[in-house]
Amino acid sequence: MGMGDYSPGSIWYYAPNKVAPIIFIVLFFISGCVHAWQTIKHKSWRTTILLPWAAALMIAGFTIREVGAYNTSNLTYLIASTVLIMSGPPVYALINYFILSRVLYYIPYLAPMHPGRVATTFVGLDAVCEILIGQGAWRMANSDLTEKERQIGAHLVTASLCLQAALFGSFGLLAAQFHRRANKENLLSKDLRIVLYVLYVSATIVTIRCIYRLVEYIEGWDSTVYKNEVFFWIFEAVIMFLNTLLLNFYHPGKRLPRSNSIFLDRDGVTERRGPGWADDRPWIVTVFDPFDIWGLVTGRDKKTQFWDMSDDELARLRAEAKANKRSFVAAFLDPFHLWGRRGYIGKHLTKKPLSGNERAIPSVAEVKTEENTKSGQDVKDLV
Repeated sequence: MGMGDYSPGSIWYYAPNKVAPIIFIVLFFISGCVHAWQTIKHKSWRTTILLPWAAALMIAGFTIREVGAYNTSNLTYLIASTVLIMSGPPVYALINYFILSRVLYYIPYLAPMHPGRVATTFVGLDAVCEILIGQGAWRMANSDLTEKERQIGAHLVTASLCLQAALFGSFGLLAAQFHRRANKENLLSKDLRIVLYVLYVSATIVTIRCIYRLVEYIEGWDSTVYKNEVFFWIFEAVIMFLNTLLLNFYHPGKRLPRSNSIFLDRDGVTERRGPGWADDRPWIVTVFDPFDIWGLVTGRDKKTQFWDMSDDELARLRAEAKANKRSFVAAFLDPFHLWGRRGYIGKHLTKKPLSGNERAIPSVAEVKTEENTKSGQDVKDLV
């Protein structure tokens, strides 16, 4: 029976292929294991820890699809496999956001936006995509629902795919802007070029897959694309395996620093350790103003620019950052840092002076002023 032939009693319309899922289960399993091994080897937890998880979602989806191939009248298998397989690609996109964020941390003075905001902004919007997919895919695949209810599901999935396409476009423009700046300053090493090119290819692959799904759901489940399984295997399974293969061959953990505090000096050669580029704005403000436009207007953002400081000044800031670091329990109980003497809300409820260990990390301007004052005093004493 051909991949587009109707199979009586099958809620898939066709009789699902029984061999292809096994092949991709094996391929994604091997790929996921390699991802995990490389993440451990290069200690790139914050950048690539989700790669094995993305592979696991695809494996779970193909496994249920294989079971469904032998139970073509069981709606549960169709819904579960659809939701799981559609959840994998957004996670791969999420990984790309983390990778670009790490690149921007490495050359912070050329970053179009705060590196931490790259992760939180795109991750937050990506989470919206996942919610829309989860709510829409099962409705769309559930043939027991009314036509109107299934159409609502299709609209939710379509909205998610449109949002994903917009995210990928914005992500590509952001990466390209940084790439242009770094090229102009001649600061791109071979490893950084490879990482950026891999990001472009990976984002393109995920976008192609997104367009395929978008066409599928816009045309509906009576379309040629939906009723021919071959489209699924090419534009979902094969293309996403090529993406995971790409990230295995050119693993970003091998080419990027392990810590966000490591940055490249303006000479393009020396690597230095800073305090990390913190953003002390309230979380809700960063959501609505990820580019910190207000900081650019008021000049406040210049106070956080540590990359032109001396090694002694950086050492002092690192010590202050370490002293002010919250415990794991405090971060877990108050993830948005609302309470406490330095919390966004708590600091307005107390007038007690901060203790030595609770002092805020001084800005670059404060450090410079203090250093200049000290130098002036030393000169005065000598005279």
